[in-house]
Amino acid sequence: MTSDRRILVTGASGFIGRGLVADLAGLGYEVRAASRTVAAPAAGVEPVRIGDLGGGADWRAALDGVSAVVHLAGPAHARFRETDLTRAIVDGSSALARQACAAGVRRFVLMSSIKAVTESSEAPLDECAEPRPQDGYGRAKRDAEIAVLSEASLAPVVLRPPLVHGPEARANVARLLMLANLPLPLPLADFTARRSVIALASVIAAVRCVLAAPHGPSGVFHLADQPALSIRELVAALRRGRGRSPGLFALPMVAALAPRVLRTSLIVDDARFRAAYGYGDRAHIGSAEALAATAAAWKAR
Repeated sequence: MTSDRRILVTGASGFIGRGLVADLAGLGYEVRAASRTVAAPAAGVEPVRIGDLGGGADWRAALDGVSAVVHLAGPAHARFRETDLTRAIVDGSSALARQACAAGVRRFVLMSSIKAVTESSEAPLDECAEPRPQDGYGRAKRDAEIAVLSEASLAPVVLRPPLVHGPEARANVARLLMLANLPLPLPLADFTARRSVIALASVIAAVRCVLAAPHGPSGVFHLADQPALSIRELVAALRRGRGRSPGLFALPMVAALAPRVLRTSLIVDDARFRAAYGYGDRAHIGSAEALAATAAAWKAR
């Protein structure tokens, strides 16, 4: 029997998945947590082990009695071969969406990425922008979006966040936290490119808003904490969270030689999601405060 409170979360052992599963279980949802490893069961959580994420995956048992799916599983960056990204992200998402449709699932949330559109934008980027993904990861995410959106009976919602930060994040966020922790002045004062980021707590709140509104609009929605910050503002916020003064100075040679991601802007407009799901009605802290909180929590680990 399908329960309106039973949610399948894939990628439940990942960075976003762990926080989302705990949050939904705390709200009284019956969470079926699918991951490659089966963790010890927690109250309100039913662990399910999944294997290969490709098109041949059999999700029937995991989908039994489920009213909604939050699909987080899959590679999180472009270091994999494009064929592997296509198999896990595109074929895997398509197979799960088809089987969810057959199982009578009524809501499907796909966690995509702003990289499905582009990696840089000087103007605020909204959902009307034509997708021009620039690497294999972005292309796979965009193709997965198309596959999921084609299953209209699932009332699919595609969420496109930029860089997601939190104290347990890895890769670029972990490197930024380590940089901000250096007890030295940093030559970043003239890094003026603006980047949108989003806290893990904000991503979880967005998913929660969608699940709480089963008749809310389908489609693609951008997510971001506001406002977008310059690189120097972003690092300064992290340093404040570490209990340090910004300590930034200008050194033009460093700016000229910096990686492209630090020299180009990516500004995400999430007004459509805020309007559609009442997300702005909730008290969310701003980008700088959220970054400082991430750095403070990372310090406490």
